[in-house]
Amino acid sequence: MQKIISLFLLSALVSTGCKPQKNEVEEADPESLRKQIKPTEVTAAMAEYRPFEFLINASGIIESENELKVTFQTSGFLEKLLATNGQRVKKGQLLAALENNREELALEKAQLAVEKAQIQMESDSMSRVSNWTPQVRHNLQLNSGLRSAQVSLKEAAFNLSNTLIHAPIAGMMSEVKEKQGNIVSSGKELGLIYDPENLMLKGKVLETDFKYLHKGLKADIYPLSLPGQPFQATLTEINPRVDENGMITIKLKLNETKSLLPGMNANAVIRVPQSKNVIVPREALVMKSGKPVVFTIADGLAKWNYVETGLDNGVDLEITKGIEAGSRVITSNNLQLAHEARVSVTEINLREAQ
Repeated sequence: MQKIISLFLLSALVSTGCKPQKNEVEEADPESLRKQIKPTEVTAAMAEYRPFEFLINASGIIESENELKVTFQTSGFLEKLLATNGQRVKKGQLLAALENNREELALEKAQLAVEKAQIQMESDSMSRVSNWTPQVRHNLQLNSGLRSAQVSLKEAAFNLSNTLIHAPIAGMMSEVKEKQGNIVSSGKELGLIYDPENLMLKGKVLETDFKYLHKGLKADIYPLSLPGQPFQATLTEINPRVDENGMITIKLKLNETKSLLPGMNANAVIRVPQSKNVIVPREALVMKSGKPVVFTIADGLAKWNYVETGLDNGVDLEITKGIEAGSRVITSNNLQLAHEARVSVTEINLREAQ
């Protein structure tokens, strides 16, 4: 009997020793784990409630609104050339003179002929003092040769003036083509004068953009020779005709002309204001599961916002539903972000966003 009891106790002890012991594992706190992950560095911008600007691109050449060619009115030997490229000239300033000894002599002869005819007329009129009428005076001028001499005098003065080339407008002299001592012909070009304070961009836009255009729209001009230096301009003319390439010609008057020259190539961006809405940079929009999403920032966390979008000009984007004006939106490193991920806004972009 005692032997049976001992075997039972031994069996009980073995059974107790073979039971597995449970190890209690403490679950990690998700918030604690989140704090251990380094925040994603992002840039940010402010969502603004303002008119959306539809942007129209144009390209063309800078020209002067007031530009004239200077040409020779007669043929001859270029005795004096006073004009040089880049010279500022006043209206009426002498630019060039042809040899004109013969024209000066002809003018002097014409003046003498007028004086002689006047004396003859006075002599013929002595007997008609009592009967002096406009018709009598006219007849006396014809009979004395005064009228003919006066016409010849005008012709001689005209011929002489054609040998002297004066500036038709004030401006900058350019494209001077002749040299002193050359033989020139009538109609040949001496050069060109343009007004450097009145420059414009003559450019072309797509015909599909015509419906958005009207005079007074503002634009930014970007000369190719001055990268990163935009100039402000205003739309002043729209040619209502489409060319063979499907383009419409426009003119944009530049507000400032310093450092600009006619002939420069430039691009333009015309701003067409639309209705007011919440506007964000285009980079703020990402696609998640085929739906548009904009991440905002709250308490250092990225917030996932489904949005509805409106117009897109390649720079800014209309948000018609989903976020409010004044929200800080994330504009970089937002493709890999998750909802409530920790983010750190870089200082320089934070200033830009403000």
